[in-house]
Order: sequence, then structure tokens, then C-alpha cells
Amino acid sequence: MSWQVGQRIVAEATGATVRGSGMAGGARLHIDVTLRLVEWPWKENGPVYLVPQPSEVTARFSRGELNLGFAQPNPTCIVSPASHSSTGQVHFTLALTTAALVAVETARDGGPIAFFMTLVAHPTRISPYQGFPASVEVASTIHQRLFEVPKEHWLAVLKSVGYCDAILTELKLPTAGVSAEHLARAVTARNEGRYSDAIAACRNALEHPKRPNGEFDRIVKASRTALTDHERFLYLRTATQIFASPASHGATHHAREDAELVIAMTAALVLLASRWNAEQPSVDDEKARMP
Repeated sequence: MSWQVGQRIVAEATGATVRGSGMAGGARLHIDVTLRLVEWPWKENGPVYLVPQPSEVTARFSRGELNLGFAQPNPTCIVSPASHSSTGQVHFTLALTTAALVAVETARDGGPIAFFMTLVAHPTRISPYQGFPASVEVASTIHQRLFEVPKEHWLAVLKSVGYCDAILTELKLPTAGVSAEHLARAVTARNEGRYSDAIAACRNALEHPKRPNGEFDRIVKASRTALTDHERFLYLRTATQIFASPASHGATHHAREDAELVIAMTAALVLLASRWNAEQPSVDDEKARMP
């Protein structure tokens, strides 16, 4: 299907490119649609102008699709086919919140992505006839197009909008049991800014259900109140390394939640490493103090 005036095709979409730019609370996707313009007999019929309208965009994935809303055309983009074939371009901007980007990435699940656009234009034709005033004819024309976006290109778009600088992860919270109750209290405390209470509630959640303690548990619990921040850092780093270790040995059973857990733990440990290590003298410092 193509844009047409009457029975005559005047424009047809041939491709598109996707760019990105950041904005407060999300990102803008800039979709540049390339058009093939067919010659128009303007000497006999007068010039014709195609005024692009907002375009509904759907993101399609291997397992489904998401409606992303309407992309707005650049107000200055008016297409006017000449008396000879040529090319043109229409610039659309689609605003997506951070939550919408998260929904897209969750649905994409590491796979390819394609944008299905319903391209609508209002052709305005000015047809002068001898002896009569100029008449204006306006009629909508619709063109539907599916644009494949290479995975590497989409990843570059995500990076350009800063999506990879702050990753939002979604974890399903348990809803039954004592541990779930403690975890719910932790989330509430976090939202209210009571961070110490949130950490305490998480600690209580990890103590249920009761299980026999091993030697390691006894050692840690015996000294946990006296642990320094540096020692806590070492325990957490070791636990994260142990959890992530099978991935480097060919293990393929990890789920998305596993990856989100390791990313969150690693990011927190890297950010806090300088603070948690500050109280621990380095090996070079120890050597310098030796007589």
C-alpha cells in the first residue's frame, strides 16, 4: 500500500532509520522514514502536498508485540512530489518513558525488534481550472509499513539515550509466607527513606524458613555484629563470585532473575568498593609501615 491521490500513487515508503536522544524520564526515538516520490503531472493538475499525520507505532518481537503510541511528525515535513521521480524523508519523534523502555527490553528478551508503522498523510491538491477559482481537495491516505531494526543498531540506540547507564530491573516479590511479609516491609521502608529498617527487614526475611546452620553460618553469625564494613564487603564479594562462577564454566541453566541479581549485586559492590575498603590498609601501606 502506498500514499496516493485519487487513483495515482505519489509516494511509497522504502526504508527507515532509528536514532535516539535522551529526555527527562525517558528517551526520544527519532524515526526517519525514506520515501520514493513518483512524478506528479503538476502542469495539468497543479501541485500536490502530502501532510504527514501522527503515526501509530507497534514494536514487534519474536514472541509478541507492544503498542508504543503515536510518533509525531516534524511540523516542517511536507512532501511535495515533483514532475520527476525523486526521494523524500519524513522525520517522526516517538517519546518513550523509562518504564516503556523497560517494557520493550523485557519483551525483546535479547532478540530482534521491528517497528510496524501506520503512515497517514493528508494530501492537499490545488487544482486551478480556467474560469473558476482554485479548488482545494483534501483526502486521507494510509500506508502501513514494517521496518526491521538490526539488533546491533537497536543496542546503539539504547546506549545513545543513556538506557544502559541506569538499568531498571523488575523482580517478582513473593506474596506468601513469613519471608514475604518481611520483604514487603523492606520495600515499604525503602520507599519511605528508612533504609536501616529496610536492611533489617531483609535480614529477617533471609532467616526464614529456619534451616540447620552449617559451620560457615555459625562462624559468620558468631561475629557478624563485630564485622567491619571491609569484612562485610569481602563476604558479599565472595558470595557474588560463587553465585556467578558456574556461568564461566558452561552452565546454561541461569534465568533472567539470576542475571538481574548478579548485575544489581555487582553494581552495588563496585560503587561501594572504595568506601568499604577505605578503612582497610592496602598491602603497599602495610609494607611502608614495616621497619
